[in-house]
Formats: sequence, C-alpha cells, structure tokens
Amino acid sequence: MIRLPVFLAMLGLAIPLAAAAPAAATTCTSRVVDHTVASGDTLSRIAKAAYGEEGHWPRIFEHPGNASAIGNNPNVLTIGTVLKLPPCPGSVTVAPDETAVPDPEIVAETQDDALLPSIIYIVTGDDWAPYVSKDWPKGGMATLIVKAAFEEAGLGDRIRVHHINDWNAQIKELVPANRYQLTFGWAMPDMGFWKTCNRLPADMQVRCSYDKSKPILTTTLGFFREIGRSDLAEMTFEDLKTARLCRPTGWSTFELVENGLSPDNWVGTDSPAACFNLLMQGEVDFVVLNRFTGIATATEMGIRQNVEMAPFTVPHRIYLLAHKDNPLNTTGYLDAFNLGLQRIVDNGKYGQISSFFNDEFARRAGGK
Repeated sequence: MIRLPVFLAMLGLAIPLAAAAPAAATTCTSRVVDHTVASGDTLSRIAKAAYGEEGHWPRIFEHPGNASAIGNNPNVLTIGTVLKLPPCPGSVTVAPDETAVPDPEIVAETQDDALLPSIIYIVTGDDWAPYVSKDWPKGGMATLIVKAAFEEAGLGDRIRVHHINDWNAQIKELVPANRYQLTFGWAMPDMGFWKTCNRLPADMQVRCSYDKSKPILTTTLGFFREIGRSDLAEMTFEDLKTARLCRPTGWSTFELVENGLSPDNWVGTDSPAACFNLLMQGEVDFVVLNRFTGIATATEMGIRQNVEMAPFTVPHRIYLLAHKDNPLNTTGYLDAFNLGLQRIVDNGKYGQISSFFNDEFARRAGGK
C-alpha cells in the first residue's frame, strides 16, 4: 500500500530552503484561481501554500499556459507572472460531464462549413493511463478533454472515439486511409526548430503529414534518478547534455533536442521498466518519462522509494491530428476543436477535468 504523502513526495522538487520568503498563500477552491508570482516563490512553494503538498507542483505546471510561462526550471519563476492554479485536490469527486450548451458564435463558425463530414471517427490508444484508457472514467483525461471541447463547439454529436492499441497503425495506416479522420495522443515537433522534415528522426517524419490542434494537454516530462546518487545531486538541466538518458525506443525525443539536449548519450529500451532496470544497475543516470508513467512503472516494480524526479522538466505537449491530404477537409475540425478547447479552459471545465484525473491517479496508486 502506498501512503499518499510519500507517493506525492516523489513528484516534488529538491528545493534549497534558503532565506527566501515563503510563497504567499493562495486559497484553492473547486475552481481555477490566479496566483501572481512574488519574491521567494517556486512552484513547489506555491503548491505547498495552495494545496498543502509540495508534490502537487505538476498540477500547476501542466495547466494551459503555465508551462510556457515557467520554463524548464520550476525553481526559477519571474516575479509578476500570473499562474493559473487548478482546483484543490479532492474538490472534484466525479468526472465532469462532457456535455455543454455550445457558444452560438462557435456553432455558427463550425456549422457553416458544408465540406465537413456529418460523422467523424477519431482514434486513440488504450494503454496510456490516465490520458487514454477504456479502464478509466470517460476513457481517460485526454479523451474527456477532446469530447468536452467538441461539445462546446456544437459538434459533440458528430464525433465517435475509438480506442485501438496499435499506435503506429493509427498514424501510418488508419488515418491516411481515411478509416479514421482524426487521431489524438501525439507529440509533435516544433518545425520552427527543425525547419525541414528530413532533419527529424526517421520514424518521426510521418508526423509532417499531419496538421495539429492547439495542445490538448501538457505533461510533465520527468527526469527520474536513483535516490542517493551524490554525483547527480547538484546536476542542472544544462548538465543533462552529458548525462546518460534512457527513454523507450520509438517514444518521441524531439522535445529533448528542441530544449538543447543531444542524443549522443541516449539509451533506448523496449519498455519503461527496462529503463528503470538500467537505472538501478547504474548503467544510466536518468529515465525520461512523463510523470504518471514514471511513477506507475516504479510503483509496479517495487522501487518507488528508490527513485525521484529531478528539479527540472521539459513540457511534453499532446495534440489532436488531422491528415493534410484528407479530401473531406477534416483539418477544419481542428479549428472547431481549438475554439471549444479555449472555451473549456476559460469556463473552468478543463481545470476540473485535470484535477479529477490527478486525484484518480493518486487514488489508484494508493491502492497498490
């Protein structure tokens, strides 16, 4: 049985408690509230003041707009930055309903396009909890966000979401063949950085055939290390350029390159568990996974008390995709989705969805 405070502490940051003033308390509620960064604030201190646990800092980091304002080091925040704090842990006890009363202006924009098909089929995976999984409420966090956004756009009755475990088949076969018109759960390269597709890793170049939505969600890409490694205690994000990093083969790495890290010392394995085995054997320095996958894997392996997240991160953004060559103008559905997505961010439903699934993950982990 995982004691929840210990479990959550694994997500915290190793912050030197110097003479800096503590974060001014921001009262959290069942709604999203603003917090203006003051002198002495770090993301962990803000989380401690608002939620009672330093380990809740990823909830803040991942809320739309916050990661861009924070950067790779949650210890260093710009005074005056306004961050959005999601609802209090435990305040959203039931998965929010995706149904909504659509904004008439959004409906008018989306319904005018006669080229959009009457029913659109969307495919995603079924093995990436808590984001997409039939075993989770509403099909997972990302699934509920997608459905809620389309509901806000007045298109909820047009979409059908199916879960298929073969991710490669989705993006290389099913969507290009128009068996499905959209797919979600995908990271996408920043082409402002890469410039041309042939600079991408070969297995990632297929993503250039797709248009993307605004990010469905941002995940905290954690750098998991073995507790007690004194040689890593003072390592900074810049030092990662020479560290041995492990990430499963086939998982996206372009966000690491985009943030200045070189693949020279990277190790690929066939699974997250294999990466953690290498970590515990001293053959790599960090395992790079989103925080949920990292924590869940370490828990299942019985090593959760032996690993921790380092005090830096890279935002890992997930998108809804449409194939550029689809003759049915399905890229128009991305515009509709973006309008609905912004609406659920603005009206607070997004924050409630995120908070519910963070709590659900903690509950399920605590039961093991």
